[in-house]
Amino acid sequence: MEREFLLKFLEIGAIDLKGDDTKLDKLRSTAKSLSTALRKQPSKTVSFTMVAADPNVETTDPTVEEAMTSLREQWETVANAFAGRPVGILRAILLDALVQAARSDDAIAVAFVNTARNAIAHAETSNESEIWREAVSEIETKVDTRAAAEWATPETIAVDPLQYTPPPPEGEERRVPIVDRERLKEGTTSAAQAVGHFQQAQSWMPSVLGAFSNAVAEAIDGIAEELAPTPVDLTAPLSSLAKAVTAHVDKALASFSGATAGLQRRTNLLWWKEALYSPSAHASYRDLPPFQASALMALDLHQQVPTYSPASVSAFLREAISCLPVEEDDQENGKRDIASLLRDARTAAFMQPFRALAAQYAPSPVGRGPLLSLIGHAQDLGTVDAAALRTLVGLDASTTMTASDWGTYLFRELQSARATSESLGKRLKKK
Repeated sequence: MEREFLLKFLEIGAIDLKGDDTKLDKLRSTAKSLSTALRKQPSKTVSFTMVAADPNVETTDPTVEEAMTSLREQWETVANAFAGRPVGILRAILLDALVQAARSDDAIAVAFVNTARNAIAHAETSNESEIWREAVSEIETKVDTRAAAEWATPETIAVDPLQYTPPPPEGEERRVPIVDRERLKEGTTSAAQAVGHFQQAQSWMPSVLGAFSNAVAEAIDGIAEELAPTPVDLTAPLSSLAKAVTAHVDKALASFSGATAGLQRRTNLLWWKEALYSPSAHASYRDLPPFQASALMALDLHQQVPTYSPASVSAFLREAISCLPVEEDDQENGKRDIASLLRDARTAAFMQPFRALAAQYAPSPVGRGPLLSLIGHAQDLGTVDAAALRTLVGLDASTTMTASDWGTYLFRELQSARATSESLGKRLKKK
């Protein structure tokens, strides 16, 4: 039975409905409504998740307002039930809605897991940590199950036998010719009668034999004429056979390619990790400052792996970044504050490819959203101060990260954004 996360918030006392089941039903209806809206607009997954994970989110945040509007539709007197805006209840509703949507939509599942991993690492949710652990674990297992199918390498590759049905023979069925005995009889009779005409002559024998020979020859010629083969056009059947063979070979190659794609991908990633070379910057990561290198590694890895990738890929990136040399200035703690990291990401020349992709993935920020919005739309926003940083991405300016933390954070945001972007693209194509 699927777990209901609203009840878990009730169990730990995070929300209090005074034992009123009627109010609980209203919360359930609101969660279901928001889940439906989320499946129609998967791009909201990131903001829903970030708001749900932050107990200190502003009450005026657009996502909080959207959840409150949905709750009012189910509970008209909700404003009279609470002294202020019930952010704790709205966050619980949002998490329940996210899990419901993620259970039925793989793209939402990917965005939820990656965003939640980033958000809860910097949110004050100690009393809710077990609830979030269960939610992320459930959905992450779902994502890994799908990813395993795309990354797996089977022991054997089965190819169906060649499917080819020859076309039916053209023309009528040929009958076996036989000698026309009546005609041959007439011919030999004429030859016998001719003997009487030549009995008195000394040369009758050659004439008679010639007449008999002609009669038999005519009979044989008639049979031979009927046995003569009719010209056959093999163009159509040979063309059909060629198409069947081509389709069979294509299917066999596709099966082989699909079966070995996971192995090839893993091999390429191992080569990338050992080489520590950036295909986007055309330079060795070792020649770059570690935090610049980690951001580029996040971008390069994102472009090498599919949307549905196992959680271990993030761990793989973390280990790859740990192979970079540590700068002398960073040897003590190896950390930088998020404000300076964001400033570099928005202005440094080396981050231009990252900014271009971020602008495609994320819109200009309105309320709580990903760092990608701030990075990709730097010209639209101007300077981002500490207050704006806290409001827009839920991080304090003084929050510090290691190079591995920074690269992993950016990679998860890229994966989340691509998942919902692809999902939206598929929906538009169907329309």
